[in-house]
Amino acid sequence: MGEKQQWSNEHLKCLLETFIEEVNKVGRKGLSLQKDSWNNLGRVLKEKFGLELNKKQMKNSYDNLKAKYIGWVYLKNKTGNLYNAQTNTFTLTNEEWEEFKKGHPKAASLKTTPLPFPDLCARLFDGNTATGNRKCT
Repeated sequence: MGEKQQWSNEHLKCLLETFIEEVNKVGRKGLSLQKDSWNNLGRVLKEKFGLELNKKQMKNSYDNLKAKYIGWVYLKNKTGNLYNAQTNTFTLTNEEWEEFKKGHPKAASLKTTPLPFPDLCARLFDGNTATGNRKCT
């Protein structure tokens, strides 16, 4: 207990797809998920990966992904910024990264690690979720 969950890209993709599916089925509770949706996410992660996570661990991942996505969108829309769509990375000076980190501390890792699955993040966090079967494979 108390350990921080390490999320692989496969875990994150499943988490995002399951969130999108749940939002499509039952909607949101404010800016978060319904209680049953958190339970369903926990069940899916346990069945697919053997992960036994509590709601706080899953919510932390949701909140961190959202914060990173917000920072990613900010950088992508920034005038004069060099975004490389093939690598999903940004070219900023060290000074620009330091300034960015002040306003987006949870997205500071974008300097070295690209946002995972920006298309899925956009569908979840922009509220434009896809319909149909979006199950983990």
